[in-house]
Amino acid sequence: MRLTLTIVKYLVFGLVALMLGAFLATTHLLDRAASYSDDANWFDNGRGIDAAEHVTIGGIDQYIRIRSRDADNPVMLDLHGGPGFPQSPWTYRYLRPLTEYFTLVEWDQRGTLRSPVPDELLHTMTYEQMVDDTIEVIEHLQETLNTDKVILVGHSWGSMLGIGVIKKRPDLIHAYVGVGQAVAWNRNFDETQRLLMLAAEEAGDEETLEALREIPKEWPPEEDVAAFFERVQSIQTHMVRYGTSLHASKSNDIYQSEIVLENLASPEVSLREVLALMTVTDAAAELAADLYGRDFRTQLGYDFDVPIILFQGDHDWQTPTTLAQDWFERINAPYKEYIAFEDSAHFVFNEEPGKYLVEMIETVRPFALAENQAQAETLSSQN
Repeated sequence: MRLTLTIVKYLVFGLVALMLGAFLATTHLLDRAASYSDDANWFDNGRGIDAAEHVTIGGIDQYIRIRSRDADNPVMLDLHGGPGFPQSPWTYRYLRPLTEYFTLVEWDQRGTLRSPVPDELLHTMTYEQMVDDTIEVIEHLQETLNTDKVILVGHSWGSMLGIGVIKKRPDLIHAYVGVGQAVAWNRNFDETQRLLMLAAEEAGDEETLEALREIPKEWPPEEDVAAFFERVQSIQTHMVRYGTSLHASKSNDIYQSEIVLENLASPEVSLREVLALMTVTDAAAELAADLYGRDFRTQLGYDFDVPIILFQGDHDWQTPTTLAQDWFERINAPYKEYIAFEDSAHFVFNEEPGKYLVEMIETVRPFALAENQAQAETLSSQN
């Protein structure tokens, strides 16, 4: 018996030592990866800008990150998706090429990661407040970056936010780029379910079809946020099978994609912060409740006063391309252009990064350059 206990003791000790060693080795590798990633984000060429700061926006401290190889580049404000899922931890590499042509600004929106909201201010997590926050961020950039206007880019939830901003303050915007444009909240997920059911019927996929048929036709009440997200998850989980969230990859599973690797090797945030992104925060839940039932086609209308360009993945059912195309056909704007990403779904900047960069440079950037040149000529003539 004593011999058995001794053997068990040493086995347990060995197992604990092995697990601890594996943990330390993994931590070391992730630290080195983050260091290498940080090393590549170099902007110290005498013309560049590399800044990160907390700024009081809408009464709370919010995190803003600015990168550019040339501080005279047009300013681009990129609105992340979610709600509650900032891109800044993982775009340090994917969006770095943009910094050669734009002064790229990324912002952890109210209630996300490095812009937390105290419990007593959770009631401020509303669409209108988020629009006002965005406007205040742009006004801050006007002062600090000596610019009159910005190029505004919105991805997924950020695109719903973006169209609210351009509707309220078009005077601040050179051009708006909707990436994976979303135009409604509940209706968006209904369309995802409809498209999945059609695809499952065509493929004879009875398992998916049965799972989708079991989802109640009525949405849970807006105050039951947990049930809301459970319903969304029960719909979106099937997109992996059809490559309609992430398309241009072998597995089409975002949790097995390089996006996860980029988060783990991020020079921007800790592993603990990355893991925290996997949960729905109270702030995100508050915002989701405020968005419940909203349809921005009726709320904002179809008339806008800034150039609008859509970057839309042909295979995107997360913010369904069917809805985005119909909205685009109906809108009135000084200029509009729809750019299809044929090999992409929802993450076009990951799936077709070359085309994303080229279209930003050739289609979007000229709007800022032309306005800046016209303004310079006007000032010159006045002097």
